[in-house]
Amino acid sequence: MKKLAIAFLVIAFLPTHLSAAADNSVRLVVQQNGQTLVNEVRSLTIPKGVGSVTLLDLPATIDAQTLQVHSKTSPKELNIQDLSLDDELLSPSTMLRRFIGKKVNLVLPDGKSRDGRIQKEALVLSTDESPLFLIDGQVYSGPVDAIIYPEVPQGLGSRPRLALNVANNGPVRQSLDLSYMAREISWRMDYVLTLNKAATSGLLSGWVTLANRSGKSFDQASIELLAGEPRSVRPPLMRTYMADAAPMAKLANAGVESEPMFEYHIYHLKRPINLANQQSRQVQLFKSATIPVARKLLGRAAALPSGRETDPQQQKLEVVLSFRNTGAQGLGLPLPKGTLRTLQEDGEARHFLGETQVERAAAGATVELRLGQVFDVNVERVVTQYEKTGKNSYRAAWELRIRNAKKEPQRITLQEQIPGKWKVEDASRKWDKPLAGVLEFTLDVPPTGDGDPLVLKYSFTTEL
Repeated sequence: MKKLAIAFLVIAFLPTHLSAAADNSVRLVVQQNGQTLVNEVRSLTIPKGVGSVTLLDLPATIDAQTLQVHSKTSPKELNIQDLSLDDELLSPSTMLRRFIGKKVNLVLPDGKSRDGRIQKEALVLSTDESPLFLIDGQVYSGPVDAIIYPEVPQGLGSRPRLALNVANNGPVRQSLDLSYMAREISWRMDYVLTLNKAATSGLLSGWVTLANRSGKSFDQASIELLAGEPRSVRPPLMRTYMADAAPMAKLANAGVESEPMFEYHIYHLKRPINLANQQSRQVQLFKSATIPVARKLLGRAAALPSGRETDPQQQKLEVVLSFRNTGAQGLGLPLPKGTLRTLQEDGEARHFLGETQVERAAAGATVELRLGQVFDVNVERVVTQYEKTGKNSYRAAWELRIRNAKKEPQRITLQEQIPGKWKVEDASRKWDKPLAGVLEFTLDVPPTGDGDPLVLKYSFTTEL
């Protein structure tokens, strides 16, 4: 056989076998962690009696241990005796490994001129770390410009190949059902919340980004998105185990339906998707009606001093938005975890307000969004008393000076985190105890401008 460079051999020596038709149904159950359950129905011509059929066009990332095949046309008359999957793919490293103990041609620097090259026949000795070759009776380990192989080894191709050894007593034309797990097909969730100018309501849209790096394209695939964190997903998680699922949740004008599955959620895209290899594709999952949005300016700080405070401490507040995930407010769909970006309308313009990670939110839950630090409202913290009153007991007092540079009053929430068994001795404002370790103040701060700040004073004792 004429010796050719490997780049040309990839095409010329690809095996030609009986292959599956490409115009059959495909269903993908895609996880966010990059694993996907693939279910294909392929129409094949299968010879009568004992024979072999090869299936091509499988993902390079297929997990061979999960592969299942059966006939939908004639399951009792087609006996699949065994399966063999050639999943070692054609690449420079696998080619060199397959030629250990065999001869190849090397293109090497000739050492006599800067751009000169020579070609030498060599025996491949080892591929560990730097490859070793036997050239003219000597072991060579050094720069190699190119390796020319005489052929492509049997069973090595650009994609995995599945061979079925069968005994067929049924029709020649049959539909086979294939299911398997494949890696590097994943999805992520992105939300956009567009607020009105007053930031009292907004529209929430959800977009899914599907990414396919599996080595196989999927045409007109039915896509289902699995939200949750299963340790593993096996073929039994297919629809045959969903018969007792609760009714699907739907959104008006949405491109998705949702239903619970075990302790997870499945989202069904309403239309088939073409998902090519090495492609990312965005699909709108839903768009809500107008939903009310609550805004809170929140400050959190450790209330027990360290004893080393000598100067006032500057505390920034966070802006926190929240909304209810309910059908009455235009949602009611279990929301997968993802990234949420907030925009605000200002006439014809929109402004970016911040982004945050959103954890899974069941129907009926409250979703909180921490967008960033407040610019015009800040707190100056001064320790006015700190003493150790016993082995594990303390007394402390704070003066909080709050400034509001806005023209309108601002309501803020300050959460002072106190460890141990604590008791408020004195406070200049009404307080609450929402949690065991939290002393909370809700204050309406008038505009202060360049004038005096609003002052909050409190003291407490605690025993750790």
